[in-house]
Amino acid sequence: MKLKHRLSLYSVVMFGVIMLVFSIVIYLSYYAQLERKEQQSLESKSLLAAIYYLEQDELSFLEHTNVKNQLHRTISRQHIVVFDSLNNVYNGDMRAPDEIPSSFITDVRHMGNAFFKTDLFFYNGIFYPDNEGDFVVITRESRTEFNAQMSSLFHILMAVFLFGILFIFLFSQYLSYIAYQPIIKIISQIKDRDSKNFNEPLSLTRTYTEIGDLVNTYNHFVKRIEKTFNVQKNFIDYVSHELRTPITALLGTLEVTKSKPRSVEEYERAITQLRQYTLDLQTTLDQMMLLSGAKTNFELQPTRVDEVLWQLVENMVLYHRAHIDVDLQVENNALLTVEGNDKLLELAIGNVLENAIKYSNNKMVKVMFREQGNKLVVSIIDQGIGIPQQDLQHIRQNFYRGHNTQKYQGKGIGLSMANIIFSLHQVEMEISSSTQGTIVHLHF
Repeated sequence: MKLKHRLSLYSVVMFGVIMLVFSIVIYLSYYAQLERKEQQSLESKSLLAAIYYLEQDELSFLEHTNVKNQLHRTISRQHIVVFDSLNNVYNGDMRAPDEIPSSFITDVRHMGNAFFKTDLFFYNGIFYPDNEGDFVVITRESRTEFNAQMSSLFHILMAVFLFGILFIFLFSQYLSYIAYQPIIKIISQIKDRDSKNFNEPLSLTRTYTEIGDLVNTYNHFVKRIEKTFNVQKNFIDYVSHELRTPITALLGTLEVTKSKPRSVEEYERAITQLRQYTLDLQTTLDQMMLLSGAKTNFELQPTRVDEVLWQLVENMVLYHRAHIDVDLQVENNALLTVEGNDKLLELAIGNVLENAIKYSNNKMVKVMFREQGNKLVVSIIDQGIGIPQQDLQHIRQNFYRGHNTQKYQGKGIGLSMANIIFSLHQVEMEISSSTQGTIVHLHF
């Protein structure tokens, strides 16, 4: 069952139960009130009948006539009976007085007033002591009008109940449609997604808080998937590009070496070249395994950025004889710890730092740690050849190299790979450059 139909069903059931309870309460309350009104009316009529039948000798003719007229206007004599102290009919024209149980007459004598009902009549009796004896005066009223009123009330309540059920069903369907409409739009937008546009965020112009939170969570989730997907996509390009170069070099060296007899020194030089190509291939495979998740599952854990960078500086000085100046201007040491993968961060920052050293011809490179808006910013500043302005917008793309880098060895993969890794860590990489050098700001 669809959610909107389930909501409508729940609404109808809840409203139906509430309406049924209220209808029963109204019906019983009105029944009791109308019955009490009938009882009070019969009490008045019984007293008036008692005065008419039993006080005639003590009233003047005019007073008795007035009582007679009032009695005739309120009740027929056929609904009045008077019993004497022996429970014999003393007066009144009520038909079938035998229908009145003797126990009721006894109750009237003991309590002074009593009421009972049958399917056709309401009965009321009063005990009326007189100088001629102790009498019981009983009057009755037909239930026809009472039953008609209760029947009308029943039909009104039933009509209101059915109309209310129908109204709440239609209204709940309308509300469910309004509430479900954003979900329908979300489902429609998701169905329209494919491998080409799956990363497009969901957008709703009019919604409510819970659905808005769901859309934001979904968009955040898709954004993270897009980053991972880009890693995998670029990994394929990286594999095809990075493996082709060392393998081609290996094959070429082997072909040249075996083309003719060589001296021992030539074989040693060839072996040295092959060893270097093999080491390059091993480094490439390690980086590919790192990116593919073979050596890391991209789990993020607290990582000290300064420790990662100090390790890189030590390696750069050792292997490239680099000149690096590290300036630490962070007072809040907690900012130096971020949620990240140390291997990936080392690879990404290492690529940026290696570019700074390579394209500055091993001039001084400055690394600065500073605080900005309670966030850590790492700046890598070189004095190299810089990046032309027309290349800045493309420099993060795979295999793209600046127009002024022909004299330098490279594949155009390092910065794009670093950019992907920084994106996975939600680190913003800001690049500015001129002919005086390049500055890379990493906002953690």
